Amino acid sequence: MVKERMSGAAGVRRAAGAHPHTPEPRPPAPLPDGPAPDLPPSTDPIPVEQAPLDPRAIARASLDAARNVSLWWTSSGIVVATVVALAVGTRAGAFVLAGVALVGAVVRAVLPSPGPVAVTVRAKALDVAVLVLLGAGVATLAFILPR
Repeated sequence: MVKERMSGAAGVRRAAGAHPHTPEPRPPAPLPDGPAPDLPPSTDPIPVEQAPLDPRAIARASLDAARNVSLWWTSSGIVVATVVALAVGTRAGAFVLAGVALVGAVVRAVLPSPGPVAVTVRAKALDVAVLVLLGAGVATLAFILPR
């Protein structure tokens, strides 16, 4: 027969890390040259690009993406451009698609960062430049398209 421990803390143990091979946290070691220099604390807010990523926040945002208005407007514009291309003609549909890209560029340029999810990919200037070039390129190709 197995004997049980008779202490008051039987069955109670310290919680382990999330992973079995996770080392115990240790305080930071002092620098070899002496104590760390006194740096003034930063009171500036952390820019969005430098904020640490939180997997839970990313998961919540991806689940809320279906309710994001900018994704619906952009998708609707692409669907309208496709319907116009099928009903009226390829040239008209391409002009509508170019208009959607140019409207996206204006929206990205005007609204503050981080901006709408559908048109926010990188830095604001880069997003606006890519959308303007896309819209102008599609419009130019639609213009030279034979009737």
